[in-house]
Amino acid sequence: MIITLDGQSGTGKSTLANKVAKKLGFKCLNTGMVYRAISYYLYQQSIFPDNEIAIVNSLSKIHIQILFEEEKQFVIINNVNCTPYVSSIAVQQNVSLYSQILPLRERVTSIQREFALCNNVVVEGRDIGTHVFPDADYKFFITCDIHIRAQRRMADLISNGQQITLKEVVESLKNRDILDTTRKFSPLKRADDAIDIDTSHNTIEQSVNEIIKYIKLV
Repeated sequence: MIITLDGQSGTGKSTLANKVAKKLGFKCLNTGMVYRAISYYLYQQSIFPDNEIAIVNSLSKIHIQILFEEEKQFVIINNVNCTPYVSSIAVQQNVSLYSQILPLRERVTSIQREFALCNNVVVEGRDIGTHVFPDADYKFFITCDIHIRAQRRMADLISNGQQITLKEVVESLKNRDILDTTRKFSPLKRADDAIDIDTSHNTIEQSVNEIIKYIKLV
């Protein structure tokens, strides 16, 4: 079974996907983490989003692994664990630019589909229900007020030792939303058959239970 959760950055969809998967006994594939890990790796190699030729050449040489340890996902690229760095400001500011590049998107899509072939999965991202798994068993679209999203994101960044203001986070999220919804390939949008879940004023458990009530395991 394939369950998809799409939505904007900071809506809580990663946490929801993990908790829903745990309740159902499914694997949770965090698509955004894969994109962010690749973005981090390329950025560290001084391969920037405006150099598509170098990115395509690099993609042919990198080995990407998705590993799970006690339900926690890790992304390993050429033996480098990129997971601790996927929430850095540099990644947040550049990941949408990297993810607009079609060969990179195709690589990640292939990884997702291969993973789902042998697992019951909950997959979250921005084009999962519309492009990657258009025939998913259940699709959800996660929304949240931008100021609440910013407060949550800022708390995560501060807990990781980064200093940033709420205004900066709001602007970063606004820019990210524009890039995600206007990118040329597979832009963020709600699938016609998706179920809307607004997390603005819900606890995590309330949102999880709202999702679970729609899912029937046969």
